[in-house]
Amino acid sequence: MQMYKTIMMVASLGLISAGSLAAQASEPLSAQASDPETMGWMQGFPPPEAKRIRFTDNDYFAFPKLRWTVCHFRELMPTAGVRNGDGAASKLPRAIDPAIGEVEFTPLGRDDTMTWDQAFQANYTDGLLVMHHGRIVYERYAGCLDENTLHGVMSVTKSLTGLMGETLVARGELDESQSMGELIPELADSGFGDATVRQVLEMGSTHETEEIVR
Repeated sequence: MQMYKTIMMVASLGLISAGSLAAQASEPLSAQASDPETMGWMQGFPPPEAKRIRFTDNDYFAFPKLRWTVCHFRELMPTAGVRNGDGAASKLPRAIDPAIGEVEFTPLGRDDTMTWDQAFQANYTDGLLVMHHGRIVYERYAGCLDENTLHGVMSVTKSLTGLMGETLVARGELDESQSMGELIPELADSGFGDATVRQVLEMGSTHETEEIVR
C-alpha cells in the first residue's frame, strides 16, 4: 500500500533552532563545531570522563550533548522494539534534484534570504528527506545521523503516524474503535493497551475521553 504525498521529514527535531541556541550561550557553537564526531562524545573505550554522556547527567539532553543523544537513546535508557510486520520493506525510488538545495526563501522574522542548503546548517539539522510523488528527491545527513542509523524524531512521529492512520481509517482499512493492544500486541501491557485507535490519533487517554463524554 503506497500513500505518498509531498512529505518533508526533518529527522533532527532535535532540532534546536539557532534562536534557542543563542539563548543558551552568547556565541553558540556552529553546526559544524557541535557535530558529535567533532566534539568527540563517547569515543574510545572507555571514553574520557569529559566526553562521556549518561542518562543521569542533568544535561544529557541539552546542547551540544543533545546532538549525540538523539541517535543513542537505546544506549541510555530502556526501550522496546515493535515488529515491522512480515512483509519486506519497500525500496523507495530516487530522483534526486540538486536544484532543491539552491532554492531561496526568506526566513520568518528576517529580511535577507538563504538557500535550502544554508538552512540545513543554520537549523543544526541532522537529517532531511523530501519525498514527492513517491520518490526521494532530496536527502542529506549530518551530526550523528546517516542513512543507516536511527534518530529520535519526537513528536514528528505523531504527525506522520496520525496522517497514515487517518488515511487508513478513511479508506476503511483500519477500525478506529479497535484497541491498540489488539492491533499491536507489544503494546497490550502498556499504557496504550486499552486505548482505541481513535483515542491515540486524537492524543487523548481513555480517562480524558470519558471526561469529555460526560
